[in-house]
Amino acid sequence: MKRIVLILVALALLALIVADLAQAQTGGSGVIGFNLTNAGRVRIGPFPYSSGTSHVGRTTATAASSKNAVFDYNDDANKTTILAQKITVPGVDDAAKTVADNSYSNKPPKVRVEVTIYTWTNAKFLVYRYRFYNDSSATVPLYLSSTTVPMPSGTYGTETIAYNVAKRTSYFYRTGTAAYISQKLLNKNLFSMRIRDWNAYSTDPASDVTTDSVRYLMSTEPANDTLLTASADGSIFNMNAGLHTLASKDSADLYFGMGVGASVAEALALMDSAQVKYSKILTAVEKTSASVPSQFVLEQNYPNPFNPSTQIRFMLSARSSVTLTVYDALGRNIRTLVNQQLGAGEYASSFDATGLSSGVYYYVLRAGSLVESRRMVLIR
Repeated sequence: MKRIVLILVALALLALIVADLAQAQTGGSGVIGFNLTNAGRVRIGPFPYSSGTSHVGRTTATAASSKNAVFDYNDDANKTTILAQKITVPGVDDAAKTVADNSYSNKPPKVRVEVTIYTWTNAKFLVYRYRFYNDSSATVPLYLSSTTVPMPSGTYGTETIAYNVAKRTSYFYRTGTAAYISQKLLNKNLFSMRIRDWNAYSTDPASDVTTDSVRYLMSTEPANDTLLTASADGSIFNMNAGLHTLASKDSADLYFGMGVGASVAEALALMDSAQVKYSKILTAVEKTSASVPSQFVLEQNYPNPFNPSTQIRFMLSARSSVTLTVYDALGRNIRTLVNQQLGAGEYASSFDATGLSSGVYYYVLRAGSLVESRRMVLIR
């Protein structure tokens, strides 16, 4: 009788797993394919995506608060009511998103992560965004990262992982195969790059068993690891964005590029292309202070005049729906830099004018009842 019950339980769990995987979204650019699960795991491979040819075991979000409190995909992440789904994004050819939270473990930090993938026709790279939300009632310090388990050409083990400091780009490959997978943090300066052989990371080669203290060190150590050839059990690495102190219900964005080339040179060049695409199509806003200003303020961009990029700062005295939009001298919408709910605080958004002509541009902030604009000058 006990054996029958165990078999029934196993079958029920298998049915749940199969149903969950069936709701995952696949897509891509016609060259590179992706798989996004409900709980936020990203895999990439040739298009159309097939698990048998995936080059990435997983890329997932990590948020570390302390040695005993780390949000990790394996131990904490769980699907929410927002399952993996295709979405439409202006200027993007194929996109998908999902939202995961910590309800699998219900252990701190209380984090929710929106994962969005963007691809473009015939591009050998994609861009993915982690939007981290602090769902607790208190201000929480979080070290934010993307954690990647390499699987070049569909196999774990004996791969080489490297970090090009000048390009701020990681890449991995296995000698004898033609796939070189690159990855880069696009919207911030990289805080650190930490690489571990799997046997130094986990006590069990067949699973993700490790401690939050190991994950915390990988997220917070400031040094860069530049080269590792993995053992037969594989490897894992973190691209770290550093400390973000988020007030209750506030969020922070990390944008990463990931591509597949036929050589190291091509893999590195793909992340240059991803950086340009991000600058033209996708934008981010960074909270620079948790203090609450006394009023809404839109500051003059700096530098001004600029070439090709500048930073726009603004202050919010209360939580608001915010849009920050750039227009040319004829009033045409050039780019929307911010379009989201933001909590009270001080913010900065970068504007990259690569590809635009010299001239006068205007940026307009709409936040609550405030509508304010300023003039800036692009000089080539």
